[in-house]
Amino acid sequence: MIKRPFAFVLSLIAMIALSGAAGLVMAQDGRPQEFDLALADLSSRLGRSLTVADFDNPTSRWEWRGVDFADSSLECPAAGEVVTPGVVTGYQFIFVLNGRKYDYRVALFKPESLRFCANPTGAIYDVTLVPTNTPRVDPPPEFDAALVELGKYLGQELTLTDFDQVGYGWTWRYREFRNSQLECPKVGVTTDKIVTPGWVFTFTVARKLYEYRVPMDDVSGLFLCKAPAQ
Repeated sequence: MIKRPFAFVLSLIAMIALSGAAGLVMAQDGRPQEFDLALADLSSRLGRSLTVADFDNPTSRWEWRGVDFADSSLECPAAGEVVTPGVVTGYQFIFVLNGRKYDYRVALFKPESLRFCANPTGAIYDVTLVPTNTPRVDPPPEFDAALVELGKYLGQELTLTDFDQVGYGWTWRYREFRNSQLECPKVGVTTDKIVTPGWVFTFTVARKLYEYRVPMDDVSGLFLCKAPAQ
């Protein structure tokens, strides 16, 4: 996910040492502050107010990564721009909204250098949409596994017809989780801060909510995240 990661880490450490740790501003959720600037610029370009929640669907996503760019243009020169070769440490922000990709780049500690890269060069990052370019109508296969697990948890055999009554219901949705534990930490399990695509399934049984989470294409990672106190 990170281009030339070792070089980037060394560059980042050096710049923090020179500028002071207070100079590296991160949002509370761990994203660089410049991420919000990029999202605001994209909102202006599209004529709508965007939040990260707008990317929480099967044809949209967002990513950010540290990059050692190869020149002063952040490997994305504008028409007529004079480009100076040399490593420039910074960030790349990728937004995919309804199947369309938007690429932003910025130099570290220089928010004014933020640029929308309409014609990127260098092929730093290619986005693969997950799970499909077409909105999904039916729940994914992992949904059935979650229903089976809920039945075992409650000690009864459940089918979707059981939810066709007052006080019962179910939902499913795609999510880009911000860590390997799908933002539902388990005691004693190490959490890696890596974007993990997956699913959230909720079941309401007699007005009590049960929520399952599972990584994309990994039914073995299915687990019960939230449940009423027994």
